[in-house]
Amino acid sequence: MSIPSYGIDFYSDEVIQDPYPVYEKMRAIGPVVYLPQHDLYALPRYDEVSAVLRQPLRFVSSRGVSPIPKVNDILVGSTLNSDPPEHDRTRAVTSEPLLPGALKEIEPMLVKAANGLIDTLCARGTFDAVSDLAQYLPVTIVAELVGLPKAVDSAQMLKWASATFNLFGTENARTEQAFADLVDLRDFLQEYGRPEKLKEGGWAKRIFDVGAERGISYETCAQLMRDYINPSLDTTISTTGQIIRFFAENPAQWELIRKDAALIPNAVEEAVRMATPIRAFTRYVVEDSDIAGHLIPAGKRVIVMYASANRDERKFPDPDRFDVTRDVHDHLGFGQGVHMCMGMHLARREMILLLEALRRRVERFELLDEPVVAMNNTIRAYASMPVKVHLLEKGLEDTADTGNRSNENPWLDMIVATRIDMATGIIGLDLTSADGAALPRYDAGAHVDVYVKSGLIRQYSLTGDPADSSKYRLGILLDPKSRGGSAAIHAGFEQGQRIRIGRPRNNFPIQKDAAHTILFAGGIGITPMLSMAYALEKAGASWEMHYCGRTADRLAFTQELARFDDKVQVHVDTGPKEQQLDISAVLEKVAKDRHLYVCGPNGFMDFIVTSAQTAGWAEECIHLERFGAEVNTDGAPFTVVAQKSGRSFDVQPGETIAQKLEENGIHVQVSCQSGVCGTCLTRVVSGMPDHRDLVQTDLEKAANTQITVCCSRSKTKRLVLDV
Repeated sequence: MSIPSYGIDFYSDEVIQDPYPVYEKMRAIGPVVYLPQHDLYALPRYDEVSAVLRQPLRFVSSRGVSPIPKVNDILVGSTLNSDPPEHDRTRAVTSEPLLPGALKEIEPMLVKAANGLIDTLCARGTFDAVSDLAQYLPVTIVAELVGLPKAVDSAQMLKWASATFNLFGTENARTEQAFADLVDLRDFLQEYGRPEKLKEGGWAKRIFDVGAERGISYETCAQLMRDYINPSLDTTISTTGQIIRFFAENPAQWELIRKDAALIPNAVEEAVRMATPIRAFTRYVVEDSDIAGHLIPAGKRVIVMYASANRDERKFPDPDRFDVTRDVHDHLGFGQGVHMCMGMHLARREMILLLEALRRRVERFELLDEPVVAMNNTIRAYASMPVKVHLLEKGLEDTADTGNRSNENPWLDMIVATRIDMATGIIGLDLTSADGAALPRYDAGAHVDVYVKSGLIRQYSLTGDPADSSKYRLGILLDPKSRGGSAAIHAGFEQGQRIRIGRPRNNFPIQKDAAHTILFAGGIGITPMLSMAYALEKAGASWEMHYCGRTADRLAFTQELARFDDKVQVHVDTGPKEQQLDISAVLEKVAKDRHLYVCGPNGFMDFIVTSAQTAGWAEECIHLERFGAEVNTDGAPFTVVAQKSGRSFDVQPGETIAQKLEENGIHVQVSCQSGVCGTCLTRVVSGMPDHRDLVQTDLEKAANTQITVCCSRSKTKRLVLDV
């Protein structure tokens, strides 16, 4: 099937001034349209754009997303111009301060800035919706939070941002000017883009701190600073300016907002769909590919037309109508797939807060003149938009929580009361409440999340006697393959230090009424088993423990275990033969009311479980829990329970929870399918998610209250969801 051609200059002044008739014509021509002037295969419709964005290893960004080779030569390696897995490594560093949970920390700053700005503008009555309104929050927030030196001002930042987006077009006068403008950015980064020149606590300084911990080179960290300087400005400014025009031209839609503040978040999404700040980026085709029946040769480039796709009548009925009640959860205004806009959560909050403040004061908007289009190869925006606000006689109060804000704190502030060496490579920590408050009680088998530092949260079992409410106890092994967690704790957690831990959670409870219980502990796996021993002993239960290790010096809590006499047997690989574990003898008595519990390294746990299964132990009598660094990443099968429908189903390796939900007729909203947008966040009722998303902060992941069903899995055999 031949591919139709369309002989336009996609980056001409005429198209930039009024692109929507051009987009409509291209959509009518076909799903793939060849642009001979640029040697690009354009994708103007929604389905094809969405499909390409979800195949990042076939339509790659690592060859650059500009049509201009010399631009790509400069930018390849940045987060935007990279592919997984490298893309995921760098994005995980830069995106963390921009995630919804992290933004809650700066919410008061955003609210104060938004309200103060709207108060000022409403007092004036007339203002420019671009320079006075849309630019204010992005510029002030970026400058403050990124922590750039005072050597750069807002005008310079806006100039750099505009120049950067001009590079993603064809070679025209705007592109040439952009190269000249960005010489200043290069010089600035060389002079000031060093840790010692950056504000302590700022996002830019954080890149160097966290990046080094995660094995990212100094040079790459310096490059990543661009992620905060450029994309965070023009895209937000573009939509904020355009949303004022939408409401001025559609007063009935503003009336809906005035009556119901809960519509504001959706109004922002509809504005992003209509405005679509990024007109288009290109992707390099690494292999011959079929798109809608058309063969695109390897080595060519497709141009994914976000702005056209968002007005595709096949996807959005009456697409040129601004409708704040429209379902737009899967629009492409923030992109889709792994490259979904990193700053979208901040952009949303800025626009939501501005609309909240305007709603309380403004009856209607009036455009005083035709807005002037900003001439940029990639960004659709206005350079100026004079507007007048007609104020309400009496201000309104909020009638809904538009930010889904929560004051619930799942974390506890603690003091390291004591630190002692328990065994070779194992330390014991006793933790007490930092404010003297009573500690939440816990049952044997519970664990807590330990907040080590930004980007590092690790899970450790509570050990010792659960009845001792004066303290929590942890035993922590220095893992030779540590990814930073145990190493940082061993090196940095000292007596008297204030730390933060999660509230106890128990996915490994013990049945105290069993006829007999066998506890198997391997190495540091003794920690939950010790608490179980205390609980079973207090309950007067029948039980025994087998504690296994390679050498005696690596066994912890042995003196404490001695209080249980011969109920605890120690087995050392290097010890006499008669004391070594005879697993067959231990497991020979099989009964439905006998249970075994196992914790330790994966190999040890697999050995115990396999031996028990071979001996005829029923699956429901075998209990284990894998978490933290021990989790298998190959995707072990698990069962998902949809609580509202009472249905359950198995998720196999290679399958996603979202797929299984849909297959079973349970609809969930899914957009990026890669854990970067948060559309599919679903409440967890019980079980422990294996979080694989980039949308939740470390603290939110550790709370385990929500899961991204598009990409995450489960660390427990059973995961109950509120669907």
